[in-house]
Amino acid sequence: MGIRIRAAEVDVPDDDPFKNDLLGRKESAEVLTQLVDDIEGPCVMAIDAAWGAGKTTFLKMWSQHLRNEGFPVVEFNAWETDHAEDPFVALAVELKEGLKAFGDESLKEKIKETTEAAKQVALRAIPGIIRLVTAGVLDVQPLIEKEAGTLLASYAEKRLDRYKDDQESINRFRDKLQEMANTLAQSKKHPLMVFIDELDRCRPSYAVALIEVAKHLFGADHVVFVLAVNRSQLAHSISALYGSEFDGTGYLRRFFDIDFRLPEPDRTRFIRDMLDRMQVRGDVDLLNKFFGLSYLSLRQVGQVVHRLGVVAASLSSRALTVATVALIIRTIDSDLYRQFVRGDLSDLELVDAIYRRASIKDEHFEAFIVMAAKEIKSKGINKRYDSQIESPLIDRYREKGGSNQTPGHAENVIELVQYYEQRCPYPIDRRGFGFLEVVRRIELLAGS
Repeated sequence: MGIRIRAAEVDVPDDDPFKNDLLGRKESAEVLTQLVDDIEGPCVMAIDAAWGAGKTTFLKMWSQHLRNEGFPVVEFNAWETDHAEDPFVALAVELKEGLKAFGDESLKEKIKETTEAAKQVALRAIPGIIRLVTAGVLDVQPLIEKEAGTLLASYAEKRLDRYKDDQESINRFRDKLQEMANTLAQSKKHPLMVFIDELDRCRPSYAVALIEVAKHLFGADHVVFVLAVNRSQLAHSISALYGSEFDGTGYLRRFFDIDFRLPEPDRTRFIRDMLDRMQVRGDVDLLNKFFGLSYLSLRQVGQVVHRLGVVAASLSSRALTVATVALIIRTIDSDLYRQFVRGDLSDLELVDAIYRRASIKDEHFEAFIVMAAKEIKSKGINKRYDSQIESPLIDRYREKGGSNQTPGHAENVIELVQYYEQRCPYPIDRRGFGFLEVVRRIELLAGS
């Protein structure tokens, strides 16, 4: 079997969508399924989680679960349509294409009528007018002052006399959309689910416009929009877009009828399951200690474990802990990692910097850093590992009162270094065993 350099996307089998769920998200999907099935009116739901927390994977699993339960589902990738000037057109086209697989001739006729009405909106109500209509519904005074004023100045003479016709075309589209949604709900016994993903990757202006269009132009009974978002980041982007005084959080609150925050998963289980599936016997305790907290995203943690698996395929089992230590440093701060490998950073400087970032302390981790620093220095002296090379970290621990660690920590680090050096001296010229050889494999196989 070959080595997969890039991490594979999570496989979502049609018949068992949660088979590869490493984050324990099945319960959340089942709860949300019961909730949306009881919704009759229009609804926009936010699935909120930080970047790299598994929103896309959750949407894939939940949407397949809904299909298995008989729900009509349409998926829309916002980032793939980010190049479009008008999110209304992009959403109308995706909805038309996504609905082709559902229903009988009566539904197809309703879809056709809705599409024709959408064409009239696209032709008559250009993005600026749609923007003005949706902003008017919200009555967001700062937005109107900032954007609508400029809009009216440029379009007043040419389009004000057509505004009534434009608004009628929008109302006709809404009516046809409602008729189509009613027909679909009668046929499927479930609401139409429209999933919008990758908003985090879009231009802020496009993301905001897309949410506005979904809420106010596509809002209909028996239609539920599900948007994967990082609310705090999107609110920040909106404030940057409209001015620092603009309340981005309050603005977003007007759009979402339901907010669902994805629960934080068990990271220990996540790491262990990934190692098991990759058949890698990594240092689970060390990985959990440094990556079990939330200062790194789940995506970053998953990349570390994947890289460890890639590197492990070309190393002896004894070198896995060395690789784990190297990848921990590389992930927490890649600049520090490269300075240390070049010999520009001492073991003391590296350990202090890593601990400031991770707020974690581990005696075995420090012992390996000390030996790695000695190996790096040995490379430029006699080409072989020399245990007599000085260590600023050990020197500090040997000084009376020189350690502010927990009682016994300094002594334990010193004893661990002595133990490891006596048991396995880590010569730099032995293939696949020393720190520098591990670094070489990581840079060769693990990517950027």
